[in-house]
Amino acid sequence: MIDAITRSLSARLLAIFLLTSLAYGVASRYTVEFVLDRDYLREIVGAHMSRYTKYMLDDLGYPPSVERAQAIIQDNPYDIRIDGPGVTWSSDPDFPTAEEIPFEDSEFLERIRASADADSTWVDAINRLGFARHDRHSFVRVDEGEYIILFSAPKIAVRPGADLTWPLIGFISVLVLAGCYFAVRWTIRPIQWIKAGADRIGQGELDYRIPVTRKDELGELTKEINQMADDVQDMLEAKRQMLLAISHELRSPLTRTKVALEFLDDSESRRSIMEDIAEMERLIDDLLESERLNTRHSPLQRAEIDVGAMLENLLAEEFVDLPNRLKLGVENGPVHAAVDATRVRLLVRNLLTNALCYSPADGDPVQLVVRRVADSTEIRVTDHGSGMSPEQVARATEPFYRADPARCRDTGGLGLGLYLCRRIAEAHGGHLDIASRPGQGTVVTVVLPDNAEVG
Repeated sequence: MIDAITRSLSARLLAIFLLTSLAYGVASRYTVEFVLDRDYLREIVGAHMSRYTKYMLDDLGYPPSVERAQAIIQDNPYDIRIDGPGVTWSSDPDFPTAEEIPFEDSEFLERIRASADADSTWVDAINRLGFARHDRHSFVRVDEGEYIILFSAPKIAVRPGADLTWPLIGFISVLVLAGCYFAVRWTIRPIQWIKAGADRIGQGELDYRIPVTRKDELGELTKEINQMADDVQDMLEAKRQMLLAISHELRSPLTRTKVALEFLDDSESRRSIMEDIAEMERLIDDLLESERLNTRHSPLQRAEIDVGAMLENLLAEEFVDLPNRLKLGVENGPVHAAVDATRVRLLVRNLLTNALCYSPADGDPVQLVVRRVADSTEIRVTDHGSGMSPEQVARATEPFYRADPARCRDTGGLGLGLYLCRRIAEAHGGHLDIASRPGQGTVVTVVLPDNAEVG
């Protein structure tokens, strides 16, 4: 799930918005602090605080007058407490004492004091001030001579509810983030349609077209992909027609040549020409089949078969003259699998032909083994020939590559056998592996998984 979130474009965009907001908030805070941290601004603030404090003290008089204090609270939303020689009075009986209120040094006041000039007249008033938060009220303390004057806002009788500032900010932030998320999802929704459409087109549904619902850049991209699908469909159709034309044009003269050869006397030359024609026909078949398999859109004719019985039939029909050079083994009982029998038969035929080509006639027989491994069918062909170097193994399944062009010249071939085998295995969603060392033979293993996606 975490991987899906990290790969989600909407999640990434939302993360960018969130990080941008956090960066903006932090930058704004420090910018405001930087601006307010100027000496001249702190001096202005300090002067105004000093002046307002002086006004309050002038209104109360000295010693502070209870009657004036009562008059002040009539028109203002705060309470007053006065403690000093001969007077302990508060406008509300529940007003806490100075000892109950946690007055502490204020960093803000310290900065204001630090910015004051030596001759500033307002510093003395600032030095007599103290601030605190207690019981959800704000308190100001003023030391005036022997008297302590406390101000409370709001009034003590007013019991403010719980401070919902941060929960409210959090709730609003969640709403904003949710709105951003759905806005982003709506903005990039066509990307999901494009991805799904590209997958369907890539799997061979060339008639499918992605719906165009927007007139922005994503809408233009959708139109381009649909146009690309049209072009690909046209190209594949043209390729199919070309393959059919090549097949027809090449087979026709070969057929006429074979008919003409039938009227010739049996001779070594005639047999050689017939073998060459047969080789050309096999080459045409391999070329056409490799081209069909070289696309993701070539459908397989899968059917449930007994693979062991199919291989026995292959040996009996096409390798009947070589009973002592081939050995078939079916491990763990009958092997049933849903495969394209024609193509798997071609795959095994090419593997056996290649193994026989590179194995000595008087050596150990080529071993053909088929078995079930987990949810796959494994076909393994082992020969005891000259083997291949690691460099040759790496290129063995490339088209038109032959490890030793001088070998098996009498059998012909242009190096399409193993390439075609690899493509057949991949068309089944499987793979072909080659293990070989010089002088120790070669083992070719083909794994055909059950219900695999065609690649």
